[in-house]
Amino acid sequence: MATITSTSAKVLEDANNVREDLGNVIFNVSPYQTPFTSGIAAASATADNHEWLTDSFAASVGNNENVEAQEIGGTAGSTRTRLGNYVQIAQKTVAVTKKAEMFDRAGVPGKEMAYQLMKLGKELQMDVEKQTLAVYTTGTTRNTKNAPTASAAGRSAGVPYWISGADNQVVGSGGAKNTGTDGAGTQLVPGTAATLTTAQLSGLIDAVWNESGDFNNVKLMGSASTIASLRATASSGPGLGMATNVDTDASTGEIVNRVSVYQSQFGPMAVVPNKHMKDNTLYVLDMSSWGLAFGGGKKIHTTDIATQASAEQKLLECYYTLEARSGNANAAHYAVS
Repeated sequence: MATITSTSAKVLEDANNVREDLGNVIFNVSPYQTPFTSGIAAASATADNHEWLTDSFAASVGNNENVEAQEIGGTAGSTRTRLGNYVQIAQKTVAVTKKAEMFDRAGVPGKEMAYQLMKLGKELQMDVEKQTLAVYTTGTTRNTKNAPTASAAGRSAGVPYWISGADNQVVGSGGAKNTGTDGAGTQLVPGTAATLTTAQLSGLIDAVWNESGDFNNVKLMGSASTIASLRATASSGPGLGMATNVDTDASTGEIVNRVSVYQSQFGPMAVVPNKHMKDNTLYVLDMSSWGLAFGGGKKIHTTDIATQASAEQKLLECYYTLEARSGNANAAHYAVS
């Protein structure tokens, strides 16, 4: 096909006469979600060993009947349990040169340092999310509380080491459950992963029902692969259903067979995928039974570091610890294939 000889866009591009086309916006291609730590209560920590008190009701009885005006003897009052967790310091650092601030940067209308602080602040919050839900810190080191010293970092015990009931935990073959009740914990070993069964899931939900003060706040939380296993189990379980697809009722416009709700023996429960959880772990969480305490009255502290070689440096820190207000109002399966 004949073409007209001309100064085309291709000719100009080959001669490097066309400016680059770089959009003036930055897209964050990584996900930012913290469903657990964003969904629980916030508190204030004023000491390295952050403590709180727990109490419980006596079991109800069906024969509380008494003679009128009967003489009453002395009755001992109930005692409360004092628990604590250590403040952990999560941190990030950033350095931006003066020259970098001078230039016209794509997608950053203000200061580069402000953009970096915003980005690193979200990264810190994701680190806190992952730590609070993790079974291990690194390798096989358990995620239990650790007192700070001059040479050792303080560590906040994560969710698994506040869940101690035998019925509140499922591990696979060769696994071992946590038996500690104070965040110090015993070695939790997930064991060999296997298919999640309806009986296992119902047992965990039963255990939470027995201890939870607000079952309406209970959620199922796991990684994408664990939630997929949950759906497969639920769709085949007797009386418990969750569809693997979404359909709509054309007459009402309503969504039916919802994938985001699990119909348990005690009613519907929200199902929350969590990108920061280990693949084989599924939690049954009473969100009202947890709190996250921050030191210094705010989530993130920013400190200026001495400028070196014309580079402005800042330190971001989060001083936090997890409050387990009722550990066994929660349950976990650590070996879902």
